[in-house]
Amino acid sequence: MPLEGESAFDGLKKAYGKGLELRGKTLGIIGFGRIGRAVARQGYGLGMKVVAHDPFVTDGSFEVAFADGQTLRTSATMLSIGSELLASADAVSVHIAGKAEVLGAAEIAQMKKGAFLVNAARGGVVNEEALLNALDHGHLAGAALDVFTNEPTPHVNLLMHDKLSLTPHIGAATEEAQDRISAELADTIIANA
Repeated sequence: MPLEGESAFDGLKKAYGKGLELRGKTLGIIGFGRIGRAVARQGYGLGMKVVAHDPFVTDGSFEVAFADGQTLRTSATMLSIGSELLASADAVSVHIAGKAEVLGAAEIAQMKKGAFLVNAARGGVVNEEALLNALDHGHLAGAALDVFTNEPTPHVNLLMHDKLSLTPHIGAATEEAQDRISAELADTIIANA
């Protein structure tokens, strides 16, 4: 309820509190394929230090393209997942194939206190019970999930948690992404004809 003379917007603004800037923070990316590198470009563009882990990739290089046509080639620092990446990253973004659990209770406990976790890979890659526990006890500041273990019916505790931002696996549901996918498929068909 807003105080006297205060608008509802002012009340929401006060309730939200202060945010955090991404510039100067460390972005840890687990899975450094096509999507992981796309996330690296975004993080780099926001002024973040980019570190990555991928057991199948040793080259951390990626290219950032700017609106004026210029490009910049740079590199993520490739780290081990546990004591290096998880312990140092302010935000961890997961982009791996497969459904095997990669971040269980032990790995989440290794994450930097106050860090954020993003899972846009597959449901089951992050142990949701361990994630909720880390959020409830203040170890993690927040998380964003685009995938769930029990899609399309995620556990109600995930849906109701105030430190979780949730989307229904719609990361590629934009006009532009669908156009790119169509063009990529057509190119593949033509190349294999």
